[in-house]
Amino acid sequence: MNRPSTDYNSLTIVLGRVYHDRLDRVIKSLHSMGPRYYFRINTLRSSRSRIQSEMRGQGIDARLDETVQEAAFIPASEHSPLPRGVSVQADRFAAESVLQGAHLYAPGVRRCHGLRAGSSATVTDQFGVVVGVGVARQSETSILTYRQGIAVEVKENRFRLPSLMDKVWYEKGEIHLQSLPAMVTCLVLDPKPGETIVDMNCAPGGKLAHICQSTDNQAKIIGFDRNARKVEKARKQLERLGCQNYRLVNHDSRYAHTDFSLKADRVLVDPPCTGLGVTPKLSVTTRERDVENLASYQKQFLSAAKRIVKPGGTVVYSVCTITGEECEDVARFAVEHCGLKLEEASPIIGRPGHDPQGLTQRFDPELDWLGYFIAKFTKT
Repeated sequence: MNRPSTDYNSLTIVLGRVYHDRLDRVIKSLHSMGPRYYFRINTLRSSRSRIQSEMRGQGIDARLDETVQEAAFIPASEHSPLPRGVSVQADRFAAESVLQGAHLYAPGVRRCHGLRAGSSATVTDQFGVVVGVGVARQSETSILTYRQGIAVEVKENRFRLPSLMDKVWYEKGEIHLQSLPAMVTCLVLDPKPGETIVDMNCAPGGKLAHICQSTDNQAKIIGFDRNARKVEKARKQLERLGCQNYRLVNHDSRYAHTDFSLKADRVLVDPPCTGLGVTPKLSVTTRERDVENLASYQKQFLSAAKRIVKPGGTVVYSVCTITGEECEDVARFAVEHCGLKLEEASPIIGRPGHDPQGLTQRFDPELDWLGYFIAKFTKT
């Protein structure tokens, strides 16, 4: 199998400060998925035992996680599908989705010369790495003209994963595709019924929905996102999942404290990041200046969060990345410049972060199959 493309020099600079002699192994781990593909069982609509039983009845080996009650997973094992039919080139994001069980949708197609509906197709990334094989559901003309719907129904992907998004459990809102660390973030936030909770970066809605689930729809939740299209996508997700008592606001939450009268018991800050912890990756193009710019951006959300949260309230910061600049450095900024007190990000399902007290939580790509960072603060 061809090895995915990586800007090694850039990653050496960015990640070498964190992983030192483990750097090569960590970078190699970014191209793998690990043995578990996670999803969340939505107890607002179903139960753990029922979902597991029904999936197993249809030949899907669903297993319940040992540590997070609402988490379940399907075992993943890597192999190389044999190419067949017409080659269909997908963009990087679509190709990485196919690796994780998704079909290939028309907007993610880059090239599909000679493709006919019903013909066999091999899906590759831009470097020719095979990510899955399947059957074309549209012709080349239809795909490139209308740019909507399934282009290739993937029958076999590199990790032998089923497409859960076209299954009845997903359609009925009984499951949601979500990584284990993303679920742990909600556990660290520890929302309670009756509280006012602000999600400062709510799209695409997965964590906000988990807050609704954890509080049995009994909390008052306000979600912000500056992108109107993303807000509408989040709204559709929340409706699918049976969420209630939330309000979505199309607004830049960096200015929420000046533009709205808000006082929250808990605030979740899950801002845009480099996403270096999301696996598997087919290529990495992150530059050092991208890390610096995003770290500066992330700090602005924490500056606003400190003004929104009540005295004694909780702020949780999470990012799906692994750079020190976006993780521990941002947490230190929250303490030194925002007057927030760092607390243990418990439950620790991953491993302690690299802050001096080990209070933050990290998931390590080499040891935990993906990278993630969580920090918890209280306002004194």
